[in-house]
Amino acid sequence: MKTSIVKFFYFLDNSSFYTDFKAFTKNILENSKYKYKKYFDFFMIFLVISTIGILIYEVNHPHLALFDNYEYAAIIIFIIEWLGRLWVYNDTRKIVIQDYEESLFLASNYNLKNSIKKAFNEKLKFIFSPMSIIDLLAILPAYRPLRVLRIFLLFRLFKILRYTNSLKEFLHIFKERKFELYTLVILSTVVIFFGSTIMFIYEGPVGQNPNVNNFFDAVYWSLITISTVGYGDIVPITPEGKFVTLILVINGFLVIAFSTSILTTALAERMEHIKQNRIESEVEKLKEFIIICGYRTISKSLIEELIKIKKKILIVDENPEKIALAKEQNYLAVCGDCTDMDFLEKIGVGKTAVTIICLFENDAINLSAVLGARTLDANIKIVTLVNNIEVESKLKLAGANFLINPNQISAMVASEYIGQPVAFDALYGILLNEDISAEVDEIEIVEGMQIIGFDINQIDFDDYNIVLIGVIDTKQNHKFIFNPTNIKYTIKQNDILIVIGYKSSIKELKTNFFNNKFLKVQDEK
Repeated sequence: MKTSIVKFFYFLDNSSFYTDFKAFTKNILENSKYKYKKYFDFFMIFLVISTIGILIYEVNHPHLALFDNYEYAAIIIFIIEWLGRLWVYNDTRKIVIQDYEESLFLASNYNLKNSIKKAFNEKLKFIFSPMSIIDLLAILPAYRPLRVLRIFLLFRLFKILRYTNSLKEFLHIFKERKFELYTLVILSTVVIFFGSTIMFIYEGPVGQNPNVNNFFDAVYWSLITISTVGYGDIVPITPEGKFVTLILVINGFLVIAFSTSILTTALAERMEHIKQNRIESEVEKLKEFIIICGYRTISKSLIEELIKIKKKILIVDENPEKIALAKEQNYLAVCGDCTDMDFLEKIGVGKTAVTIICLFENDAINLSAVLGARTLDANIKIVTLVNNIEVESKLKLAGANFLINPNQISAMVASEYIGQPVAFDALYGILLNEDISAEVDEIEIVEGMQIIGFDINQIDFDDYNIVLIGVIDTKQNHKFIFNPTNIKYTIKQNDILIVIGYKSSIKELKTNFFNNKFLKVQDEK
């Protein structure tokens, strides 16, 4: 029997259907980052609110059998959800297998009962957890026929806490400040008990105060007074009672001020955590985006250019002040250490990030970030700033695809300007004057373009006022062929044409590559 049970758990462990289904159940119930969980949460919130709405409707309306059926269906769903949470809370399979293998390693007798007991105790922890008790109170169908017990349906409202992250975060405040709040509750309880006792002793006896007939009336009066509500239905008439009232009122102000201070301080601290989680959630939704490490002057210019060509970007910097500046510009930014591989993985390196650009002034930080990114993703495009020419070889060895040496570039620009000022001014005016709208662009030859297989000289670039600078031959390790108009070059899929021209002309040429009707060279083939 024991051997059969152990074999059964091994069978479950090797069953991809079982493990995948359990992982799906856990994600849909507990993983707030799982993409389908929000739909489940919306459905459950609707179910909770609709059943409470039915309860309110039936207070002064005729009973409908349809609502009974709806209620039973809701209860079945709640039961399935609770059983699912109980199932995924811990893994009996893993406990049994782990204990069994430990016994084999230690050459001792395996005790199946101990493993089952351990797993059962874990299940009990879930069953008696506050949220599980709320679930049970909300799904117990037995009280439904008894009208007086139907008020317990309101416990379903607490189930909404499970489905809303913001409310969960709010509950964390109470957990984080439980010591201060416990102290406050104990102090208030002592004061209420003190006031209730004095009130009952001096005004409780028959004939003293007609509204204080028992100790509960005294407790009720103390609680109403300390909360500063003061309904006025019970008023102290003896000097001792009035003195206690003064103490309770003063203590009430202190309790309100103290509790407000605790909650507002904790809420302010928690808000930063909520904002950070929200940014991380937005990052997870990004597809094919660019990570820019380091928010400084060069980053700002780069970001402006990337936004012009509609690239999605994420700014990362470990300096909170710089992240705050980036957010002021409505950029998606997150504070973190780019040299930390766990952090890089968290923000999408190795998943949906396609490019990472390291722009720190410290080459050591850039090198560490490049190394981490390349370790996580062999295909990600890495561009990095290099300030010391001696570090270039190390950055290339670490996996950088392209290096930016600002000192070298500045020297080249100055040299070109001094040597050929007219040509420099012309190119500067064409490329950087926004009124001219000319640009250097690349046209990637993709599947479906009719130009594939044609000689590059058959393209009438003059008709589009476009100048061909060169071709990147992807079949020959991205070899760049400068001005290939005087050689025979057959265009292949994945080739990249580097051209200079007006945006509209380049766009038109790209479109016409899919349609040989408007491409004159195709008629000549």
